[in-house]
Amino acid sequence: MRLLCALLLVASVRPAAAQPPDVAPPSGLASRGAVAGELTATFGSEDPGFFNYATYAYEPMRNVRVVIDGSVRASRRVELLAQLRTDGTSQARLTALYVRVRPWTDRAIDVQAGRVPTTFGLFGRSGYGADNPLIGRPLAYGYLTSLRRDALPASPADLLRMRGRGWRSSFPVGNATAARGLPLVDGDSWDTGMQVRFSRGSLEWIGAVTQGSLGSPRLRDDNGGLGLATRVVARPTPALTFGASGARGAYLSRTLSDDHGVSVAADAFRQHALGLDAQVAAGRWQVRGEVIRSGWRVPLAAGAGPGLTVRALAGWVESRVRVLPGVDVAARADHLAFSDLATATGMQPWEAPVSRLEAGVAASPMRHLRMKVAVQRNRRPLAGRVRHDTLIAAQLGVWF
Repeated sequence: MRLLCALLLVASVRPAAAQPPDVAPPSGLASRGAVAGELTATFGSEDPGFFNYATYAYEPMRNVRVVIDGSVRASRRVELLAQLRTDGTSQARLTALYVRVRPWTDRAIDVQAGRVPTTFGLFGRSGYGADNPLIGRPLAYGYLTSLRRDALPASPADLLRMRGRGWRSSFPVGNATAARGLPLVDGDSWDTGMQVRFSRGSLEWIGAVTQGSLGSPRLRDDNGGLGLATRVVARPTPALTFGASGARGAYLSRTLSDDHGVSVAADAFRQHALGLDAQVAAGRWQVRGEVIRSGWRVPLAAGAGPGLTVRALAGWVESRVRVLPGVDVAARADHLAFSDLATATGMQPWEAPVSRLEAGVAASPMRHLRMKVAVQRNRRPLAGRVRHDTLIAAQLGVWF
């Protein structure tokens, strides 16, 4: 039914005509505001291994997403921006709401406050719609590890027991209800705080102070800590871009201390991450990729040791080629690896490594319409109820 509704909507689309020369430009309130929207309908195979789940709110490979973006300019220096989004049958939620201030109109400096865009990484600002040549996202931006913000392992054995179970992770300390774990980077949610962006020539710098961490953005502070993130981008030529990102932030909830007596001081137990990325375009070709290294300091129950430091390393590379006008062919190779823990049987990774290959075709037969078909192959040979699967999905996107 969702796919049928999307097809009916697509069928009603008509090519846009140029504005007649005798029509006056918008004035008054219309000249100060703008609204844009996108409807994306994805229909594909069921994902029994939960390789694509970043949240239980929807199935990314079987989803209907509606996004409405709006902005209102109060003056030349002040602008209010917001985003409203629904996924599947979930209720509409305000995923972004922030004010942008330009202190100087002749300088490329922005100050943003509220629920602000993601600072970290290459993929953080272009995760779902027309900017993504495929349907799935890189593993770093959605795959769930077993780590929780409201529950803790009592020993290293508890971590090993949950390998490949990030979609339904449980630990003996804290919230005993099985629930989703944390990704390296939450590609679905923006954090709350303040962000500064400055550009000059071929260089751009972004810095942010937020309530949450990279893998656990927060609307309200729940641990007394702050998240810090920064990104530097260099564009030596229009076809070549290099980026470097860094972030650190407290990720554990204070309920672990208040209700369970576990010391989770915000300055001691953090997530920290570093990222490097690059993209190059040449004729019909575009290639981009990213490497992210993330680590978490994990406390253990009293008497079980001083705590653990666990790490993850993610890397992906993606290629896109324009084979015909409006038709792209793309492919992405992706891998997520984890550091080792000492066990009675030797060294073992604390989480099950995952590999992914995805390839697809995207076509835009008319303005404001994009269609995609993709095949995704996932492998997690070490652990998990489902060790490998192949997913096929089709997607229709309409925007205005």
